[in-house]
Amino acid sequence: MTAEAWLPGETVEEPLQTYSDPALTAFDLDFFDGTQHRRIGLGAGWSVRFESVPPVRGFRWNKGDRSFPGWYYAATTGDHVGYESWLERDWLILLDFTPDVVGIASQPFWLHWREGEEARRHAPDYFVRLADGRARVVDVRAEDQVDERTAEAFAATERACSAVGWEFVHVGVPDPVFMANLRWLARYRHQRCGRERDVAKRLAEVFRQSRPLRAGAEETGNVLRVLPMLFHLLWTGALHADLGGALLGSATVVCMSDGTGDGMTGGLERASRGHGRLLRPRSGTRGEENQMRRPTRPTSIGVGEWVRFGGQMRAVLAVSAQAVTLTDEDGSPRKVALAMLLGDESFEVLSSPVRMPLPPVSLLEALPEYARAKALWWEGHILEVLHGVDPAAGEDAAPRAEYDPARHSLTARERAKAAELTAAGYRVGVGTVGNYRRRYLAEGLLGLVDRRPVRKRPRFGNTDDAVVEAMRQAIKEAEDDSTRTGTYLIWRTGEILKETGKSVELPSQTTLYRLVGKLSQGSLISGTARTRRSRAHGAKAPFGQWTVFAPGEVVQIDSTPLDVLVRLDDGVVGKIELTGMIDVATRTVTAAVLRPTTKAVDASVLLARTLTPELMRPGWVDALRMSRSVLPYRRLLDIDERLEHAAAKPVIVPEMIVCDHGKAFISRNFRASCRFLEIDFQPTHKAAPFQKGHVEKMLDSVGTLFAQFVAGYTGRSTDHRGRNLDKQPLWSLPELQELLDEWLVAQWQNREHDGLRDPLLPGRSFTPNEKYATLVEACGYVPVALSADDYIELLPAAWRAVNDYGIKIKRRTYDGPNLIRRQHSGITEKKGLWEVHHDPYDISRIWVRNHHGDGEWIEATWKHLRHTPVPFGELAWDHAAQSLPEGTEAEIAQAAAALLTRAHAGPPETENGRAKPKPSKHTRRDKRVAARTKASPPLAKPPTAAPDTAPPPPEEEEPLAKVIPLGLFDPLADPWKRR
Repeated sequence: MTAEAWLPGETVEEPLQTYSDPALTAFDLDFFDGTQHRRIGLGAGWSVRFESVPPVRGFRWNKGDRSFPGWYYAATTGDHVGYESWLERDWLILLDFTPDVVGIASQPFWLHWREGEEARRHAPDYFVRLADGRARVVDVRAEDQVDERTAEAFAATERACSAVGWEFVHVGVPDPVFMANLRWLARYRHQRCGRERDVAKRLAEVFRQSRPLRAGAEETGNVLRVLPMLFHLLWTGALHADLGGALLGSATVVCMSDGTGDGMTGGLERASRGHGRLLRPRSGTRGEENQMRRPTRPTSIGVGEWVRFGGQMRAVLAVSAQAVTLTDEDGSPRKVALAMLLGDESFEVLSSPVRMPLPPVSLLEALPEYARAKALWWEGHILEVLHGVDPAAGEDAAPRAEYDPARHSLTARERAKAAELTAAGYRVGVGTVGNYRRRYLAEGLLGLVDRRPVRKRPRFGNTDDAVVEAMRQAIKEAEDDSTRTGTYLIWRTGEILKETGKSVELPSQTTLYRLVGKLSQGSLISGTARTRRSRAHGAKAPFGQWTVFAPGEVVQIDSTPLDVLVRLDDGVVGKIELTGMIDVATRTVTAAVLRPTTKAVDASVLLARTLTPELMRPGWVDALRMSRSVLPYRRLLDIDERLEHAAAKPVIVPEMIVCDHGKAFISRNFRASCRFLEIDFQPTHKAAPFQKGHVEKMLDSVGTLFAQFVAGYTGRSTDHRGRNLDKQPLWSLPELQELLDEWLVAQWQNREHDGLRDPLLPGRSFTPNEKYATLVEACGYVPVALSADDYIELLPAAWRAVNDYGIKIKRRTYDGPNLIRRQHSGITEKKGLWEVHHDPYDISRIWVRNHHGDGEWIEATWKHLRHTPVPFGELAWDHAAQSLPEGTEAEIAQAAAALLTRAHAGPPETENGRAKPKPSKHTRRDKRVAARTKASPPLAKPPTAAPDTAPPPPEEEEPLAKVIPLGLFDPLADPWKRR
C-alpha cells in the first residue's frame, strides 16, 4: 500500500492505485484542514496528522439536551480540546494524564461507508497520537447507551482502523474512585503548579521513604505552598500513590516513583478495567444483523425465590455477599458459594415470591369525615364476625353466643350480623356483610370505605381530545410571546383546529375557560412574561448534584442590568450593567465590575481582576484587611507577596468557567483569554439559566442586599419604580463601583451563606471567607501573576498590514519607530498580516506582535494623539465617525476630542436647585455617548514612551487640591519584588 503524505494546509491529490485490503477503498475520510473540508479515500489518510486538525463538526447546546459540550485545557497539547459530554471530558483527563499520549484531537474526521444501499457516516470522539508514532481512535460511550446501530458504527470504525494501521478502542464509564482522584490531580496539571523547584527537591527527599501525604507535606514546609507541588508531582508521575484503591486523603501513602510508571502510564488501563471493553457483534454476524449481548445472569437473588441448581429446584433461605443458603434434597439448609452458584450451567431463577401489596392507607386522609366514620363503624362489626368479639367490648369479654367461632360457621355468623343490623333499622343483607368481610381481608380498613367522593373522573370531562391538544399548542406558543388573556387562547385554539382541518365542535365558553385554567396551571399565562419564560424553560428533570470541593474548581460568570440610576458625565442619567464571577465552592464573588454595556473585553478584564488581590482603598476601615480576617494571611503572604496590603477577599484562580451564550462570553476573545490562562470553558445549554444558578442567585442578591440601599434604586420593573428618580442626588459610576467593592469585602465575604453548610452538622453555616480558609488547607494556594505581556494578550486582536504610514484601524493611523513595514509576517493562514492587540477603552496606542522575532510586542501610537490628551473609547469614536462620514481623520479626531471636552466640563450651573438652561448644539445622544465613554475608565497598561510632541503644560490659575492615590493594584508591576 502506498499513499502520498499529507499535512494540514496542503492540497491532496490521491493517486489512482490498487489496495490489497478492500476496506481501504470502501471507506472515505472527510475532515477540515483549517481552510476547507477535504474528502479522501481511507488508503490515502494513513499519514495525515489528524491530531492537529480542528473538529469536523461544531458543538451544540440545544435546550433540553442532557450532554454538556465544552472545552478542556489539555496540558499535553497546550490548547483547548473539545468534548461533547462529561464522560468524554473524563477520558480527556485520562488521555492528558497518560505520558505516552503526545497529541489529541476531538471529532477529527467523518468516516463514510455504505451498508447495502444505505450511506453511513460516523465521527469518532478522539484521535490520539502516541509517543512511538502509533495512532489510536477512541470512541466514548457508556455500555448501556450503545444500541444496535451504534454497535454497527463502532464495528465499521474498527474495520477501517485495522485496515489503515490504527488502533481502535471503545471505552465506557471509568472506575469511579480512580476517576475522582484523577479529577482532583488534574487541577494541578498546569505548569504554574510546578514552578517551586526547591519545594520539589525537598518533597523528593521527604518521600524517598513511603509516608502519609499530609504528614510528608507538613514536614516539607508550608502546606499551602507544598500541596500544589505535591499534587503536580503525583500528576506527572514523579511521586506515586494508589489512585484506584481509595479516595485521596491525609493518610494516603505516597512515595517516590520506582520508574515503572504504575499510576502514570497505567491510567487508561486502570480506569477502563471492567468498563472499557470493546463492544463487538457476535461472531459470525459481522456484515449481517448485529445483536447486543443480553445478560445471562439475574441482576439479584432474594430470599424466598426458587432456583434451579445441580439439576434440582431449591428454595433460597439466606443471601450474603459471598454465599447463598439453599434447601438440600432432604430439606436441610446447604450453603453454596456465590461463584459456584453462578458458574453452574443449569442455574436459573425459576420464580419469585409474590405477596399482596400494602394497601394505600394514607388515602383515608383524603376522604370526608363521614366516610371515615362509616368505615370504622363497619370495621367493628366485621371484626366481630371474624373473631366473635366486638373490639369495643374489652379485652376479657367473651364472644356472644351467635358469633362464637367454636359453635357457628362463618356463614352463620354473617347471617346473624345481617339479622342484627336489619333489626336495628339498617336494612343490610347477608351478601352485603360477606362482601364487606372479603374486602376487609383484602384491603383492610380502606376496603370498607365508600370511595365515591374520591372516585377518579376524567380530568377534562367530556371535552374532545382534539380541543385539548389544540389548546395545549396555543399555550405552548404563548410561552415566549407577550402576556395575553384566556380570550386569546380560546380564539387561537379555534384557529389551530381550523389549520389542522379537524371539524370539532367547541364546547361552551364556560367549559373552555375551565379548560384554560386546568391546562395553564403552573404556567402563569396571565403573569409577567419573564416569570412565564422562566417556568417554561426551567429544568424538566431532577437537578443533578455538582460536587465542588476546591476553590476555583467551578467559577460562573454572568451579566445583568443593575437596578440603579447613576449620574454619568455631562449630567446624563442612565442605567448600567453588573458583570460578576462567583466561585461555587466558597461562594466568593471573585470580581464584579460595573459598565454601561458589557463587552467581550470587559469579560476578559474581569479574569484579570479575579487573579489579582483586592487592595485596601483610602477610607476603608482597618478591619477589612486580610491580616485581620479568618483567612490564613501569614501563610498566604509567604507565597504571594501581593497580599501584603490586600483586603479580606481571597484570590481564586478559576479552573473551569461556566457561562451562558451571551455575546460577551461566547466571543472568540473571551475564549482565547480562557485558553491563555489555561482555564476550561463550559457553556450551558441555551435558555437554561438554572444551570448557572449560583451566579444568577448572586446577581439577584446584589439587588436585594446592596442595590436597594443605593440612591437612585429603580426597582426590578416599572411597576416598582418611583417618581422623579433622576432629580435625586445620584452616584457616579466610579463612586458606585467603589461602594460595590467595599460592600463585597465588608458584607458579602463575611455573611453566612445557606449553601455553605457542613454536611455532618447541617445547623452550622459558613461565610465565604471561612469556607475558603477551610478548603485551602486541602488544596493549597497557587498565585498567578499577570505581566505586562499577559495584559496585552487579554486584549482583543485584529490582523492588519503594516504600510509605510503605519497601521490603520477604523480610519485611525498608528505608527512607531520599530514597526516592520511592507513585509510578510510569515503567517500564511492570515495572508501575511500582523497580529494587532488594541484596548477599546484607550485608542491612543496599539501593540503589534513581532512575528519575525521572539513574539515580543511592538508599540505604535496614534499619530493624532496630541489632539486628544484624554483617552476615550470605541463608542465615542464610532459616534463621531457616524456624524462625519466624509470627514478626514484629523477632523474626526478633533470632533471626538471636542465631544469629550464638553462632557468633561460637567453639568451646567444650577439656580434654585434646578439646572439653568444652557444653549448647546450637541444632541442628547452626543451627551449620552460621551458620558458612557467617560464612565468607562481606561485599563492599566504597560508603561510607554511619551509622544514626540508633548502638549504644553496648562497654566495653573489656582492651587490644585492634594491628590490622594487610591492604591489600586497594578498588574504590570513585578509582584515578586518587595518594595
